[in-house]
This record gives sequence, structure tokens and C-alpha cells, in this order.
Amino acid sequence: MRYLIFPLLMALATPSLAQEDNSQVDAGRRDLGSTTEKFTDSEGSDLYRRACSGCHGPEGEGAYGAGKYPALAANPRLGHKRYPVNLILEGNGAMPAFADWLDDEQVAAIVSYIQTNLGNDYEGDNTAEEVKRMRAEFADLEEG
Repeated sequence: MRYLIFPLLMALATPSLAQEDNSQVDAGRRDLGSTTEKFTDSEGSDLYRRACSGCHGPEGEGAYGAGKYPALAANPRLGHKRYPVNLILEGNGAMPAFADWLDDEQVAAIVSYIQTNLGNDYEGDNTAEEVKRMRAEFADLEEG
């Protein structure tokens, strides 16, 4: 028993190597496009690939199986700015809310990307200011 206690006490008293190397770990995560708290990419195509394509497909074709992931390719609902911004921020059904993971510029970048790519030909002129305004409006709806 005493042979087990000493190593445990030493481990607790010694600074963790993981704590010392956090800067390297965080740098590696940023290179991967995300940390444990948020996405770090800024380009809409990169953000789509990391955050959306796993469910909606690399070309926006959607998927069916264990869940239903609607196609974003040639999707007429994406012609309205409010619809994709709301879905990205608030989620819907199986889709998680990304409000805490993406800032306003990133949401605008993703929406612009999916509106002008994946077989869509919409304006895609979203701004971070518009997303910020919509984010506040959606929060007001939840409170009231």
C-alpha cells in the first residue's frame, strides 16, 4: 500500500507536463481549424469543410441514414439570409447550435459560401454586422 501512495503523491506534487505544453497543443489545434472552444478558420470554404460537410456532404448533397441531413446544394431556402444564419446559430432538430463556436464574421463567411457555391447562385453578400444584429434578434426571441 505504501508503495502506491508515494508515486501518487509525487504525481500530484509535480507540475503536469501537459500544462507546460499547452501552448504547443493550442497551436496544433489552431492549425487544425479549431480548439476545444471554437473554430479558428475564417474562410467560408474551410469553415464549411470543418463544421458542415461531415453531415451535409462535401458538395452539399446531404445524407440520409442514422439521421436526415438536408442537401444544401441547389437549396432555394438559402436564398434568404435569415434562414441559414438562424440555423447555424440556433440549430434545428439534429443540427447543433454553433452560436458559441462561431463568431459573426465566421457565420457570415459560411452563409456567403453556401449561398454562392454547392450549386447555389444567390447573392452571398452577408456581413458580420448583419449576423450580429440577427444574433441579438434571435436572443430577444428566446427571452420574450
